[in-house]
Amino acid sequence: MEAFDLQLLRDEIDKIDELLLELLSARFRVTAEIGSLKAQLKLRAADPGRESQQMRRYEVLANRYGVNASLAQRIFRSIIDEVVSDHQAIAARSFSN
Repeated sequence: MEAFDLQLLRDEIDKIDELLLELLSARFRVTAEIGSLKAQLKLRAADPGRESQQMRRYEVLANRYGVNASLAQRIFRSIIDEVVSDHQAIAARSFSN
C-alpha cells in the first residue's frame, strides 16, 4: 500500500468520524427534548425497561451490520449513561424553578 492510498483511507475515516459526531449531536438534541418532556411529566430520568429493550435491539443491529455486538453495546451504554445524566440535570433544573 502506498502512502497516497493510506492518506485517502485516513481521509475517508475522518469524514465518517465527522458524520458519526453529527449524528450523535442530532441524537442528543432529540434526547434533550425527551428529557424536558420527562421532567414535565415527572417521569424518572432512567427507564430500565426501555434500556434493556434497546440493548437487545443494538445487538441485533450490530449482528446485521457485521459489528461486534459487545462493542456496540458498550458504545450505546456510554451514550445512554450520558443521556440519563442529562435527563437528571434537566429534571433538577425543572424542579428548582
